[in-house]
Formats: sequence, C-alpha cells, structure tokens
Amino acid sequence: MTNPEQLEELYQEQGLNTESEALLIYLQGDLNLESDVFIFEIEETEDDLVVEKEGIQYIQLFPVDYTIELIESDLDLKDKGYSDLEIAQRLLEYRQKDA
Repeated sequence: MTNPEQLEELYQEQGLNTESEALLIYLQGDLNLESDVFIFEIEETEDDLVVEKEGIQYIQLFPVDYTIELIESDLDLKDKGYSDLEIAQRLLEYRQKDA
C-alpha cells in the first residue's frame, strides 16, 4: 500500500478495473494477520462488510484509497521506519477498535 508502482502491478496481476468506483480490501475468513488478502471492485461486493463467494467468507478491511490515507495521514505511518507487518498490524487494530 505504500508503493504506488507495486500497487498498480498488483491491480494488473489481479485484473482489477482501476476505473471502478472503489477497490476494497477484504481478508479471507477473519480479521487477522494470517488471513489471505483480496481486493475486489465495489461493484462485485456492493460494499458489504461481509461477502461470501464460492462458499468462502471475506471480511472488508477498508477501501484501498482509505487505507492509503490512513497510512499517510491519519495514522501517520508512512516513512516512519515501520515494517509492512507493523503497518498491517496497526491497520487491523484500527479496524477492530476505532473504525
């Protein structure tokens, strides 16, 4: 989330429509660091907090744009020496307690 070039590459790899109204980050099964991460277009999930696809449950973390805003501004995590794991942990804590 902190590297725009890698994010764009991820969008291309997953075949995501970057013209979508919003791209949403979902975690498979649970909101924890071990969960697999998926990005869905809002048109596919209708912005539901919990979505089931092919019998698998996904829980929304945040929209991609909001996640970037949190990292860069609200939580002030960008360019502060935090590892990706520490940033992910703080985002999860924020989602579980503050959001």
